[in-house]
Amino acid sequence: MASATFFVIFLLSALTFYPPSTTAQPVTDGEGNIVRNGGRFYIRPRFFGVGGGIERARTGDEGSPLSVVQSPFDTDPGQPWIIGSLTQSLFIPEGRVSISYEYVQLGDSVESNEWVAVEVQLAGTVVKVGYSNAISGFFTIHRASTANTYKFQFCSTAGSCSNVGIVRDEAGNRILAINQGTPFFEFYLQELPYEVSK
Repeated sequence: MASATFFVIFLLSALTFYPPSTTAQPVTDGEGNIVRNGGRFYIRPRFFGVGGGIERARTGDEGSPLSVVQSPFDTDPGQPWIIGSLTQSLFIPEGRVSISYEYVQLGDSVESNEWVAVEVQLAGTVVKVGYSNAISGFFTIHRASTANTYKFQFCSTAGSCSNVGIVRDEAGNRILAINQGTPFFEFYLQELPYEVSK
């Protein structure tokens, strides 16, 4: 009886002091600093000369900027995005994350400003904000080729995960798309103070 009680106490203390949510590798910014869970970030490409940061844009027949795209201008950092983990930690561990635009002024019909995967006719599965007919699933963040660069993946509830890359639509927009055949978009995070906005 005493050994069973001791085991339960040991197990509870282990889970209290070493919770699973904080044992994952922390995400860092471009300078190698651990980033804050729920912080505001520019999502910038690893290489210069391939376009700028990630932002919202109006593509196709959209009435408001609901597409998630890469700026065509190398020096443009993009727009601030809030990245948060579902875990109870001060930092963002690698794994499942929510990514949302910090402003909710997208129109009356918009239900959310969070990234979702949407199936469209010409580009396949793309990343949008504010769509209600999204594919069921979630985004994850993982370390890429260097210590401080990352990639996003989208995992459907059916169990398959695919990299988030860049594809061009007919108008030349650099749209974030989800496709196993597309090279992943490699980026670094630039964390912003709360008072900065664009």
